[in-house]
This record gives sequence, structure tokens and C-alpha cells, in this order.
Amino acid sequence: MARNIFSEVEKQAESATAARASWRGVLAIDIPAIGLGAVEYHLRAAKAHGNLQPVNFIKIDKKTGKEVVSREVPVMYRYREGASGERMEVQEISREEAKKFVRYKGEYQISVRNEKRFFLKQDLEVSGKWVEVPADRIVDKQDGEEVEPFDRTQRIEVDRDGFVSLERLSEYKFKEVYEMGPDTDKKVKETGGRIRQLARYLLEKQTALVAFFSWGRGYQFYTGVIYPYERKDGRLWLLMGLSEGVLVLDDAWALEEDKEGAPLASVPVAKKKPKVTIAK
Repeated sequence: MARNIFSEVEKQAESATAARASWRGVLAIDIPAIGLGAVEYHLRAAKAHGNLQPVNFIKIDKKTGKEVVSREVPVMYRYREGASGERMEVQEISREEAKKFVRYKGEYQISVRNEKRFFLKQDLEVSGKWVEVPADRIVDKQDGEEVEPFDRTQRIEVDRDGFVSLERLSEYKFKEVYEMGPDTDKKVKETGGRIRQLARYLLEKQTALVAFFSWGRGYQFYTGVIYPYERKDGRLWLLMGLSEGVLVLDDAWALEEDKEGAPLASVPVAKKKPKVTIAK
């Protein structure tokens, strides 16, 4: 019975030793047209990792300088119903106040919904006290310095070092790939011809562009790699791969013999804006 080799791939712990094989099996090929007729190869496989690093920052109360944590908690509101059933005079209230307003056919009605709120971490986790901190008093800090979330990328800026040869695209650990085309809105008046010209030029130069890219408010960003792809039937695309990091290939698994000389430099990655330790 055939076995699913992917289910056998084990998560490999970080280690200074060579990457450990997590699969062993046979590669059977029977394609006479390319000179590979009825041949078998006994292989082993180890997972290639990326250099993606987690975001490490803490939230601080500006007033006290203490660390805060977020929790989902039930929050109560009082309100009046308008003539059409709309909610009017909505106001957050405490549990004590709720006891006053909860009356059969009373003046106000009560609603409850779960919301993310912020509390002093040590008071909550050590003493069990729920000391709430207003959201407008909270800042994000990393290594003692304030950092701000990245906004959604509206302009992809490629600097003078933002390029890489197409032959090295496989070194990026892409999460997603997007197709790029002209914006046909009348206000910008972009044409397909100009975009094709760019793709053709990049293809001629065997070059891809590398730049910072963020989908929206937060601390996650990607290395956007913009590159041309031409299929054998002549169709041409301009693609953007969103890289979560660069593949870290184990030298012990290289198939070629060791060669003297300087190793290739790492492929370029997006430059960070504010200081935030995350994947490049």
C-alpha cells in the first residue's frame, strides 16, 4: 500500500548538527524520451528551513512603565431603544451599575459583548488583580525602544541594491505568489505595453526586483520579489513572490564536492523600516 511521504516529515529542532533525514525511499523514473528509462534512485530527504524569526515586542503602559497584556473579557453596556429599535445613548457600565439598570420594563436595557482589553501583566498573572489600562496609554517596545506597526504598502520602493538574478529565486521561501498587471483606471493611465516592456527587460537581464512589502497595519512584512516568468508557449507574466525568509540550506547536504573559493553572498532581502526583529 502506498504511503504518504509528507505525513512522515518530522519537524526538525534547531541544532548545530547537520540536517537529519526525515524520509527515506525510492525515486522510480520511466521516461525513455529523456533517457531515463526504468531507473530507480534510493534517496533520503531532510526539511530545508527558512530564516523566519518571530516578532518579539512587548506592550507598555506609558504612565506607569509597566508591561500590559491583552485579554478577551465580557463588557456591559446600557442603552435605550429608539422608535425603530435602534440603540441610543450607548454607554459602558460596570457590573455594579448593571444591577441598578436591570429592571423589568425599565428605562435602560443591558447588552454584553466580548472585547479585547489591556491589563497590567504582573498584577494579573501574579496577584490575580484585573487592573485595566486604557488603550491610548499603551505603546509597543522592543529592546527598550518604541516601535510602530507598519502601514499597508501603497508604493513599492526598490532601492539601488534591490535586485537579484533569476537563477537564485529558489533561495527565497515564498509564502504566496501574485500576478501583476497594469492599473487600467483612467486617473493613472497605465498601459499593458509598458508593463510587458518591464517584464521583457527583466527577462532579458535575468533580473528580479527586491523590495519591502506589507499587507496592512501590524508588524508582519515580507520581502517582495518581482520577477518575469515566460512559459514555453510564449505567454509572459510579471509575478511578485512574498518571501517569509531565505532558505537555509545545509552544506552537508550539498551534492557537489567541496570547492575552494569564496561562497556566494546571501540573496538580498527587504530592508526594515522601524526597528523590529522579524523575518527579512
